[in-house]
Amino acid sequence: MHTTEAHPLALAVNAIEKQGYAIMDDYLSSSNMAALATIMKEKWFAGQMVSAKTGKAALKNQTIRGDFIAWLDENDSQPTVQAYFRQMELLRLMLNMQLLMNVQSLETHVVVYPVGSVYQKHLDQFNSGATPHLQQRQLSASLDLNPNWQAHHGSALRLHLAENTHIDILPKSGRIVLFLSAKFWHEVLPATHERLSLTGWFRTREQSIF
Repeated sequence: MHTTEAHPLALAVNAIEKQGYAIMDDYLSSSNMAALATIMKEKWFAGQMVSAKTGKAALKNQTIRGDFIAWLDENDSQPTVQAYFRQMELLRLMLNMQLLMNVQSLETHVVVYPVGSVYQKHLDQFNSGATPHLQQRQLSASLDLNPNWQAHHGSALRLHLAENTHIDILPKSGRIVLFLSAKFWHEVLPATHERLSLTGWFRTREQSIF
């Protein structure tokens, strides 16, 4: 009997439909992952990344979150950056086709978690009051760039599920975690090694981030 293997992205979208989240390894090639990690380290060592802030009021509190970020421009001409955005665009189209999510834009920043840093339990979708349908984060995406990561290195993404359960997801290079932004509380546990990742959100409509 002939069977056709499903596209990995389609399997991830199916998982989002069933349980609200998906974990997918080998999202990009190992060479692309290494190149993205190099870009991030260059930004980090050049002082181009800033201490992240929290919430609509843009508060800076390293006891809540200790990561450093820089926005990633989809118009960046570097081939490895374009490879990331092409893959994310394919994912966006599948989300809209299979789940009718109507996500229209993607924002992404590069993230460095220094040793000892955390991001306490939070949701990615803010309450926008009278206009909840505008400029909302619908799906969160965390793509990790950490080769040879071990459990004792820490900095797992803890995704809180129903009935007071959770899963801890190690930040392995090439692993992407996708989850509904309004549904899942999550946190980043303390790091004993520096952690690199790309964090992105699919939104319902365009929004300028600059």
